[in-house]
Amino acid sequence: MMLRGLTAILAVVVPAVLLLLPSCSGESPAYNRENIKATWIADTYDGVLQDERNCTVITFQSSGTVVYEGVLSLGNSEYQWGTNNLRYDTYCCDLSISGTYEGLYGHTSPMDTYQEYTFAHSQDSLMTLALESMSLGGVEVTPEYSTVTMRKIPKTYAAADSLYGVWQFNTMNGGGFSDCRIQFGTEGALTMLRRTGENEWEPMGASEDYYRLYSDFLALTVYDNDIFGTSGKWDVRCFLIDSVSVVNGYMSLRSSGDIYGLSFISSN
Repeated sequence: MMLRGLTAILAVVVPAVLLLLPSCSGESPAYNRENIKATWIADTYDGVLQDERNCTVITFQSSGTVVYEGVLSLGNSEYQWGTNNLRYDTYCCDLSISGTYEGLYGHTSPMDTYQEYTFAHSQDSLMTLALESMSLGGVEVTPEYSTVTMRKIPKTYAAADSLYGVWQFNTMNGGGFSDCRIQFGTEGALTMLRRTGENEWEPMGASEDYYRLYSDFLALTVYDNDIFGTSGKWDVRCFLIDSVSVVNGYMSLRSSGDIYGLSFISSN
C-alpha cells in the first residue's frame, strides 16, 4: 500500500517538476558550457551587421566573470576603448548576465543591469543569443534588439607583432589619402603622425594613444586627431583588417564603409 501511494505521488509530482525545468529544443539547444569560455566579437544585432565602432568584444572567463571591451563614453562627446567586468551564469539553454555598466553603451554614470538570454543558435565559432529580458537600474526595459550574434576569436589568431612598425595611409576608397602615418608599438602603444612637409612628419595628440587587436578587429583610441575628426578630444576608431603582411608591405582596412590601403614603411 505504501509503495502504491508513493508511486501515485511521484506520478503527480515528477511531471510538475519537469514543467518547471527549462526546456531545450532545436531552436534553443542546451549549450556547451566550456565552449562559451572564449573571446567573442558581438557584431550582428537582429541579423544586421553593425558598424565597426558599435561592435563589442566579450570574453567569458572560467571564473564566472564576463569582460566587455568596447567604446566607453567619458561625457562631453569624448570616448575611449575600455572594459567593464560583469558576471555570467549558464544553465541548459539559458544565459544570465549581471553587473554594472560604467561608460559602456553610453552609461556615463554607473548603471546596474540584469539580462536573461537563451541560446538560439550555437556552433563552436558562432553563437546567437535571444534576449528574454533586461533591466537597467532595477527597472525592466524594452531593448533595441531581440538577438545578438557573436563570432569567436580563434585562440591561435595572429599576435599584435603582425602590425608592429610604421605604416602609411595611401588610399581611401581608391583615392589619395596620404597625409597620415600610424606606428604600432609593443604593449598597445600607438602613435599617429601627420604630414608637415614632403618627407616630414609630426606626432598628433599627446602621444598617449593606444590600440587593441582582436584577430581581424582593430580598435584605436586617439586624442586630438584632426585626421579622424576629433580636435582636442579623445575618440575611438575601429577597423576590420581585410589583409596584412609586413613581408608584402601592404595592409587593407575597413571602417564605416570606407576602405583604406596602407604600406609598410619601417619597423619600430
